[in-house]
Amino acid sequence: MSYLKNKLLEKQRKYLRRKQRVNTQVKETNPEYRVIITRSLLHVTADVISADGKVVATCTDKGVAGATKTERAENAGVAFAEVLKSKKISAVAFDRNGYLYHGRVKAFADGLRKGWIQL
Repeated sequence: MSYLKNKLLEKQRKYLRRKQRVNTQVKETNPEYRVIITRSLLHVTADVISADGKVVATCTDKGVAGATKTERAENAGVAFAEVLKSKKISAVAFDRNGYLYHGRVKAFADGLRKGWIQL
């Protein structure tokens, strides 16, 4: 039992270390807007935060069509790009929030790029 607990704690330590590293790298560039991704077991959520810390827009893939979770994340990225364009935001910094850049996180970023948002 102790072995499993230590393994989970090590995974959590690695995640928090990645999250801190990514967060400092993104904040060093002083972006005007940044997209922060949050991933759960079923859904992906994204928030756009301005430089002064206010939430500008929020998106989730709950009502988006797609056969798989990855397709839903990509379609949500395209839909979110339209929302950002309507708010006259054309470039954002992508904060993957400590998650590895593959799967749903990558699909969401690709969806934003398909919607002509510069990352």
